[in-house]
Amino acid sequence: MAKKKIKDEGQDRRLQISSAFGEIEQSKIFLDKRTESAAVKMDIADLLKDIIQKQLRKDYDPEVESNIFINPERGDFEVYILKKIVKEIDIESIEITLDEVRKIDDSLEIGDTYEEGPIKLEDYLSRKSIQIIKQSVQKKVRDLERLVVYEECLEKVGEIVAGEVYQIRANEVIFTYNTSKDHRVELVLPKAEMMKKDNPRRTPRMKLYVKRIEREKAKVRLEDGSMIEREKADGGMKVIVSRVDDRFLYKLFEHEVPEILDGLIVIKAIARVPGERAKVAVESTSARIDPVGATVGYRGKRIQSIVKELNNENIDVIYYADEPEIYISRAMQPAKIDPLTVHADVKTRKARVMLKPDQIKYAIGKNGNNIHLAEKLTGYEIDVYRDVIDKSMEDPTDIDIIEFRDEFGDDMIYQLLDSGFDTAKKVLKAGVDEIEQALLGPAKPEEQTIFGKTFKTGVKPRERKVTEEEKRYWKKIAENIYKTIKEQFTESDLQGLFDDDAEPEKDDVAVDES
Repeated sequence: MAKKKIKDEGQDRRLQISSAFGEIEQSKIFLDKRTESAAVKMDIADLLKDIIQKQLRKDYDPEVESNIFINPERGDFEVYILKKIVKEIDIESIEITLDEVRKIDDSLEIGDTYEEGPIKLEDYLSRKSIQIIKQSVQKKVRDLERLVVYEECLEKVGEIVAGEVYQIRANEVIFTYNTSKDHRVELVLPKAEMMKKDNPRRTPRMKLYVKRIEREKAKVRLEDGSMIEREKADGGMKVIVSRVDDRFLYKLFEHEVPEILDGLIVIKAIARVPGERAKVAVESTSARIDPVGATVGYRGKRIQSIVKELNNENIDVIYYADEPEIYISRAMQPAKIDPLTVHADVKTRKARVMLKPDQIKYAIGKNGNNIHLAEKLTGYEIDVYRDVIDKSMEDPTDIDIIEFRDEFGDDMIYQLLDSGFDTAKKVLKAGVDEIEQALLGPAKPEEQTIFGKTFKTGVKPRERKVTEEEKRYWKKIAENIYKTIKEQFTESDLQGLFDDDAEPEKDDVAVDES
């Protein structure tokens, strides 16, 4: 019974290795690729020869040589030990006497090589070595499967795919995607590539832009003790996707607007703040096609589907122009700008724009988005100035509030302009409390834009609840703004600025006394 058991174990070990070849036939990756399947089998056959030879030298004899014959189609193989024919044996594992050989083949002489076998691997190798051989073959199959899927995914880089949410993690979301050959691929959407309004739990199926493919990374400690991430040589492939890339918006337009795909309309530039606002400059290659009208579609149908996919991101489509003055004036919409008031320097890529006081806040935009997008779209660094028609009415010592863009940032400048504080002295005259109120912003009813027209929703705005900590923070910011602006003036410049409010009070007192 003991011998029978050993024989059965030997057959099981042999079947373990043979079954590894069967996995190639069963693999869905190679079902529709006969030529690749044959090539893979040959690669694995070479690997199997190397690994069996290595394990024989490890378990049997360090100097042993062998011949291994493999039939990949049947998943079978035979192993022969090569022994040198000698007169007297010194090393029994790799030598054999001439007398023993003559009983089998009388044509061989001393110095020739005799093939002993086919041998039973279980008699020469340990259970651990058999398992190593099997695992090596299976790993090779998995690596080749990943390589085939990787090559198929390479064709999708730069394209849009529809993925289904598979797993939501702290810093990324995993999507699944079935390729054209029904291979299941995992797509990784990092948190940095997501829009703020994206909610994978509510939207289990999303359109994704395939950005790149990279190997899995591992943290490595350097000699100085610092940690860096490096790609694993044998790591799995990761398909990185994005929803904030500018090319994602380009591909959405390409899918929705056939004229762009056909080359009749060309997207010259895209600037985007993902989830908030985007600007797209278009040009037509045919005089019969209106690029903006065709891109937006009849009653906005084409662009509405894109806006919906991007969680109601506002998209401005403008006409491209070769003249920088015209192009910049269009890029800064909704501000109404005369191209003649734009002075652009092609060499330095800087532009100066003279604006009417009531158009400055529209040119800058909320959070400074409008002017930043215009700069990105045109490639010019844009400086905005107030254009005053009657300069005799202006205080020569006053300073435009937009001169403080570098100190306060476009967001705060927009809030001050929105409250009517377009000059420095108006800010000083208002005082710290009104500056604080301007930064917090008044509650306004929500508005909705439909086909270029703005409508009030009729919904009462929610009262903004400001905590005591926030009040202290904005109070400090308002005080810093007040202090910074006041430092730009001398006492003579501010003389009489704060007396205007006091004079009426004196007049009132005089009237009462009379």
